[in-house]
Amino acid sequence: MNRLLSHVFLACALALAGSALAQDGAEIYAAQCASCHQSEGQGLGTFPALADNEFVQGDERELVELMLSGRAAMPAFASTLDDAEIAAVLTHVRSSWGNDADAIEADLVADVRGDMDEPEPVEVDLPDDWFELGEAGYLQNCAACHQASGVGIPGAFPALAENAFVQGNADELLRLLLHGRAGMPAYSGSLDNADIALIASYIRNAWENEAHLVDAEMVEVVRGGGDLELDPSTPTFRPGAGQ
Repeated sequence: MNRLLSHVFLACALALAGSALAQDGAEIYAAQCASCHQSEGQGLGTFPALADNEFVQGDERELVELMLSGRAAMPAFASTLDDAEIAAVLTHVRSSWGNDADAIEADLVADVRGDMDEPEPVEVDLPDDWFELGEAGYLQNCAACHQASGVGIPGAFPALAENAFVQGNADELLRLLLHGRAGMPAYSGSLDNADIALIASYIRNAWENEAHLVDAEMVEVVRGGGDLELDPSTPTFRPGAGQ
């Protein structure tokens, strides 16, 4: 009888822990994912639905790898969310909107993170005062909507501070700056590659953001329809300035 009670207690404890994890994950999902995948996981346009999604309910390691590394328009969360936060949001997604799959443990996220190859550093061509120049370009072209402190205007213009998309795939950010989207203007005709590179590098590293730098050559690749094929966690360095 004591053994039976122990098993029942353990099962209840695990269920409660999973429920708490999913609740924490719901808050992270609302802040980091819902703008693309929507509040009920129904997706939007090119952003896939997560509800009743076989991939979401499938291989745990593949799902964690996608969350950490990103893919196409999906930002990488390796540098913006810790192992427990990634486990929580994935547990929420895997147990919501008709999905029914096991919880993701933080230990698994740590294991997958440890198996990821460290990208080789990439050289970028930016002036010594790139941050100050990028800030000046941002204040002139972007701050009216996104605010000088990057906090945005709720309900109208998104915050760029601690923003996973901004720190994610540089290709997608550069395409957005070049071609615009919805209420976001296109800067391909008004700013040259160097100006866009400075602004992109600035917003990717201001307000607690941290992501690899971008130079004019990278902008030219994206402007021409190409892909940088750089992992968001790729370290960059400027010759003579150290890494």
